[in-house]
Amino acid sequence: MLEGIAAAEEALGRGDLAAAEELSRGALKGGESLQARLTLAQALAWQGRGRDADEVLEAVDPSALTEAELMAWALPRAANQFWMLDQPEKATAFLRTTRGRVTSVPAGATLDALLGTFAMNAGSPQRAIQIACDVLDSPGADDQAIGWAAAAAALSNARMGVFDDVDDLAARAIAAGHPGLLRFTSGFGQTTALVMAGELDRAELLARELHDATQPPQPGHAIGQVLVADVLIARGNPAGAVDLLEGAATALAPTGYSWGPLAWMLLAQALGQLGRISDAGRMVAKAESRHGLKSMLFAPELSLAKAWTCAARRDGPGAIKAAREAARAAERGGQSAVALRALLDAVRLGDAHAADAIERLDVDCAVGRLALDYAKAQSASDATALTVVADGFAAIGMAGAAADASARSSAVARG
Repeated sequence: MLEGIAAAEEALGRGDLAAAEELSRGALKGGESLQARLTLAQALAWQGRGRDADEVLEAVDPSALTEAELMAWALPRAANQFWMLDQPEKATAFLRTTRGRVTSVPAGATLDALLGTFAMNAGSPQRAIQIACDVLDSPGADDQAIGWAAAAAALSNARMGVFDDVDDLAARAIAAGHPGLLRFTSGFGQTTALVMAGELDRAELLARELHDATQPPQPGHAIGQVLVADVLIARGNPAGAVDLLEGAATALAPTGYSWGPLAWMLLAQALGQLGRISDAGRMVAKAESRHGLKSMLFAPELSLAKAWTCAARRDGPGAIKAAREAARAAERGGQSAVALRALLDAVRLGDAHAADAIERLDVDCAVGRLALDYAKAQSASDATALTVVADGFAAIGMAGAAADASARSSAVARG
């Protein structure tokens, strides 16, 4: 039986989910094994079979487990409930109940770290950072806790516009050997910070490295495509983003990960920028149907998807309104960098009154400075200043924003 369990774990590690399922089921036929049960549940969850995974885990009697076994069982069960079953409230309550049963400091830190990850995905990055800081300061936190906490803090800080600590947090998460897909969480924080710093070449390189480190059918391969596509959209290459996102969104749809709704949201943005009205509308509908509390962190991206879909329909006022709503949603959640990116899109879509909102965000970065200059030049109908802005965006590789600013300059010059 031990050989069967080892083979199942090896199959899971290389992404052969069908083999992992078959091998772990075979091991369970030879006798009850918590490890085989955990491997089977993970193989099922990764195939998008969250209910099957929950049934496998539900068969365990937690009162008969040691604290170490309780942790090994509770963490994947909570994660499955949160993402695969789309039951974030139930998952959070379950974790808190489990938290009351553990006595060791390392176990408590690990549970807190996952609670912080849940808080981030549910749209509370500030709360996530508070929890993460407590975990990272805990002398008893193990590598798993540090991995979760540091990865969540890296992405939360980046989206909040606090860029200085992002790379250090990502490095700490990597050094902890954090589990599975969390490398993409911290990586998304890094690419976000790099984009806002105007270092789009480095952002794309990092995203592609993360993508190339995995192979289908591993979920990480599709998530890597999402990260690359996000940078391509910032660059002004929606066609390249669509090529990646069509496959990624389909692959992630059955998994339950919050990356899935994000993929549909970004795909709708890219299709809207290409003027593919009906396709963009369908992707917005898919994003809305899959969006919920577990992906609330990405609510601003959904509004931006609607903004670019409106733009494709030549509904300028509707596009600006949706982009402004994206900025407000981001600002309400403390996501200042995301709000800044939304306001830049609003300016690109014709908003002549965004300068005050950009200044209020006070996010000090290369894109922020260019966005403010763009907003002021557009408000003043200053063709020369718009040309300077266009050159600035072109210099950092944001060709889409550069083209829009240049077109606005030409329109102003023509009167």
